[in-house]
Amino acid sequence: MEELRQERSAITQAEFKRKETLLRVRETEKMFRGKEFVKEFDEDLFKALVVQIRVKSLVEVVFVLKAGVEVREVL
Repeated sequence: MEELRQERSAITQAEFKRKETLLRVRETEKMFRGKEFVKEFDEDLFKALVVQIRVKSLVEVVFVLKAGVEVREVL
């Protein structure tokens, strides 16, 4: 019975995280609505979207977005 409770708790937590991520993605989507195509680096937009930058190696960087999505860039 305890095993089932733990499994239910894990599923509930995963569902909560999924809903939270979806909410953040929708917030990000709202930021882009009505904006023109970005043709050059926009520092304000970058600061609004990126929460963390992880340097994996001399040629690989991972940008962690506020929506929880990770974007990997290989130079």
